[in-house]
Amino acid sequence: MFKLNVFLSTFLVTGIMITGYSDRGNASFSLALTPSPQSLVHSPSKTKSWQEIFKNFFNKKNEDNPPPGTPGSGIARGDICPITPRINSANREIWSNRPLFVWRGNLGRIEVRHYGSEEVLWSQTVSERDNRVSYTGEPLKAGETYQWVIFGERAENPMLSVPFKVMNHQDRDRIRVRLIILGVELKEKGLTPEEITWARANYFAEKELWYDFLQEVYSMENPSEELQEIIQQIPAKVCSR
Repeated sequence: MFKLNVFLSTFLVTGIMITGYSDRGNASFSLALTPSPQSLVHSPSKTKSWQEIFKNFFNKKNEDNPPPGTPGSGIARGDICPITPRINSANREIWSNRPLFVWRGNLGRIEVRHYGSEEVLWSQTVSERDNRVSYTGEPLKAGETYQWVIFGERAENPMLSVPFKVMNHQDRDRIRVRLIILGVELKEKGLTPEEITWARANYFAEKELWYDFLQEVYSMENPSEELQEIIQQIPAKVCSR
């Protein structure tokens, strides 16, 4: 049964890639990206805890692309501190075209604009109880740079602006295919929703896509006690000076 599902996964991914690229006249490239059956059978399993997967997040892994959880890496204006995306980041690239915005402090409104533009693409009023909001506008375009514009309570002018870039088409599709395959494999193994989230988060962490890593973590429904405790630590560690 597993071998049959592997075959079906390969067939499904091939169809997805051809469909995704047909509008751009690049079906041959998509076929080249289709993984071989041998590559599908080695899916990661949850062999380490959330504490272990967060080690690279809370500790500087390298100087060129430190994780956003590196203590003191956040920039705060009063009580306001963007957590993801954040300001002083060497790598501002994200995979998701519907990002999650996370912050500490009380905001009045957030917006998404093209970088360097005053045109508002999306706006959301938030309350003092909110500390995260998912982008719900039109999917952001691959390869383009945007800015997350932050307004304080009752403020007319923005307090902060955080630039970020959506990954290019080619890299986004490679990751999309791998995540589809990963989902098929893990469901076949009967893993729990949190174990599947762990695998996706671990995948993003290994690629140092820290914002997508955080999006997986924060989007988890009914997280375990272990994960809840870690999530509670994130604002203090990111926003510390």
